[in-house]
Amino acid sequence: MPDIEHQTIDLAGIRVHYVRAGQGPAILLIHGLGSSWLTWQLNIQPLVQAGYTVIALDLPGHGDSGKPADLDYHPAAAAELVHGFLHALDIPRAHLVGNSGGGLVAGLVALDHPEMVDRLVLVSAGGLGREVSWPLRLVSLPLAGELVYRLGLIDIYDIPKSIFYRPPPFLDQVWPEIQRTNGRSGARRAALRAIRSSINIFGQKRERLILASLKDLKAPLMTIWGEQDRIIPASHAQAIGERLPDSLVHTIPECGHWPQMEHAERFNGLLIQFLGDGKPSLC
Repeated sequence: MPDIEHQTIDLAGIRVHYVRAGQGPAILLIHGLGSSWLTWQLNIQPLVQAGYTVIALDLPGHGDSGKPADLDYHPAAAAELVHGFLHALDIPRAHLVGNSGGGLVAGLVALDHPEMVDRLVLVSAGGLGREVSWPLRLVSLPLAGELVYRLGLIDIYDIPKSIFYRPPPFLDQVWPEIQRTNGRSGARRAALRAIRSSINIFGQKRERLILASLKDLKAPLMTIWGEQDRIIPASHAQAIGERLPDSLVHTIPECGHWPQMEHAERFNGLLIQFLGDGKPSLC
């Protein structure tokens, strides 16, 4: 593992934790709901070895970042925070890689601030179709999510089984830390607000969908999806391929919602090949 620097920065009164490693063109990795930078642990070293500066942040409400009680955790607000984060780190352009809800955030940054994005990679991303898992829909209901946490149902639900086709051995090193940060004060409140900002009983809210807008995307786009994704179905990847035939779409068999972890070697190869196909700006 390369030397990873843990740092924090204050953005609009929110303490944002992030890790940074390597030198070269910048890649920003954006995690999904209920996770943190840890979901990218198997990807950082290969990207650093390929010649990149790799940065992975904990979005507000997640990991070791702040969890303000008055924040609505809206994806558009997260996108603006990412925009400010890159400015604060003096990074004029970067490749953006986003998983799940982080994919929606990355897509919004690329659409709203095209001058800052070299290439965009959506990994089992939100915002591309309405279909999502029923557990997410149910906890979006008023009081239902609070009841799930209060009764401890979240602690007995086999979350890794829903995320992975076959949970990888590496998960044993990561999951306890994810559970630790998800148990911190304010984390559950933030998770429910983040879910409810984008999801209701019918699935992803129509106003959060960005598939139609991606036709105006300036950056080259690649999509990676696990064929057995139980959280957001791989049919969304097919929709991207049909709507944006000039983009690259890869589906990985025997793979769930976190392909960057479950099939890290293949994921890293696809990512490095895509990012190297051009002349990215230096960090």
